[in-house]
Amino acid sequence: MRQMNVPAYFGPLFFSMFLLAVLLGLMTSTPPLYAQTPVAAATAQPASAQSPTFFISCSTSGGMGIDTYYTGVFEIGAKPGRSPHPPNTPGAYIGETWMVPAVLSQTVLDHFQAYLTQKGYKFSPGSSSGCDVKPTAAETQAAQHKRAYEGGGCSNCGKVVETGWKE
Repeated sequence: MRQMNVPAYFGPLFFSMFLLAVLLGLMTSTPPLYAQTPVAAATAQPASAQSPTFFISCSTSGGMGIDTYYTGVFEIGAKPGRSPHPPNTPGAYIGETWMVPAVLSQTVLDHFQAYLTQKGYKFSPGSSSGCDVKPTAAETQAAQHKRAYEGGGCSNCGKVVETGWKE
């Protein structure tokens, strides 16, 4: 094997490049120094104290002589988050916000319909369009009320049944 002669300045050059890469990596993974001031620390909220998670309410389909069943309004355990690009947890786009992890409305509706079947209720299965997902319980409750009582009005439809079911 042939040995190569490397100039003496390459060792410190490569070492300084390595240190620079480590320093840049640390700078991008930690908050800036100004965020550590007492004022910023006092006003900053921990991640667990973030705004509440998303809320959901779903219903079955109604129709001529068919009752429409509604779930209660409940928290689904997903928080506003980043766009779901790998390796992040998959999310869903709700309004103008990503919901992470994704809680599929159809999954909630499927569980609700299984509950109704177990109880022996007669209903027409719904689709995920029969679910309201909002960032607050009040907004979800308002959307549910609008769907249930301010809809198109159907003289032959069954009654509205609020079950209070929560997954």
